[in-house]
Amino acid sequence: MPLDRFLECALFVAGLAFGSFLNVCISRLPRDESVVTPPSHCRHCGRPIRGFDNIPLLSFVLLRGRCRQCGARISYRYPAVELMTGVLFAACYAAFGSGWLTLKFCIFVFLLLGLIFMDAETGLLPREFTYSGILLGLVFSCIAPPDYSGTAFLLRLFHKHVPGVHWISLLDSIIGASVGAGFFYLAWALYYLARKRHGLGFGDIALMAMAGAFLGLKLSLLVLLFAPLLSLVFIMGWLLREAMHSGSKLKGDLPEHTPFLQRELPFGVFLGASSLAVVFAGEAAWRWYLGRF
Repeated sequence: MPLDRFLECALFVAGLAFGSFLNVCISRLPRDESVVTPPSHCRHCGRPIRGFDNIPLLSFVLLRGRCRQCGARISYRYPAVELMTGVLFAACYAAFGSGWLTLKFCIFVFLLLGLIFMDAETGLLPREFTYSGILLGLVFSCIAPPDYSGTAFLLRLFHKHVPGVHWISLLDSIIGASVGAGFFYLAWALYYLARKRHGLGFGDIALMAMAGAFLGLKLSLLVLLFAPLLSLVFIMGWLLREAMHSGSKLKGDLPEHTPFLQRELPFGVFLGASSLAVVFAGEAAWRWYLGRF
């Protein structure tokens, strides 16, 4: 087996293991529970899960998606997170090769997946992921600098001195985090002034700061563009579904429901999904855009 293929497979298997731990974080962190104790247990009967029933993916298949002790159904989220983490770890190696960049983005996608599922299930974005992610993004900006940053481009554009690659990468990371978080903080402030209620959670702002720290200024701008567009597509689909559902019943038979504008949308899901897309396609998107001029 070629070395590259072997390393991809090794990262896939490692991703499955990290995905299993990520499931623990998703289930416990939003509830302020320890990820260390107690050991893995069934959420329905509370009995500990034995080691041979806790093998990523394989145990779910062998148990046919049910607890061995009580027979309760196991959520498909568990194998989905494990598989997605394994695939994304292998994709990081395929995209960035054997180096610090692969480690950097493996950590980033691990954090993003956890935050996406936590926000989707609970509407919470725990600071254990977002704050530590901001710090890790800044550290890795020095360890694994990108080939060419948006900040370096702007400095050259205005004929300013460009410092060494590690310093410019750290500066780019700080600016990316500041611009991303600042944009959504301004959006939150304007919405609050207009409607006297929160239109965006501070967890979303922290998530955007984390994405900016990992991605830098240039790629963070794409996240700022794609996340609202992705949420808009979701909202349009949701409204269309509700319109079709309403049209299929008599008006008097319609159940009471919360007005759409009063519902909370897990915006962290769209921020996370956009950040994942930008990791692998952001540079190509920028090349395509700049090539049109």
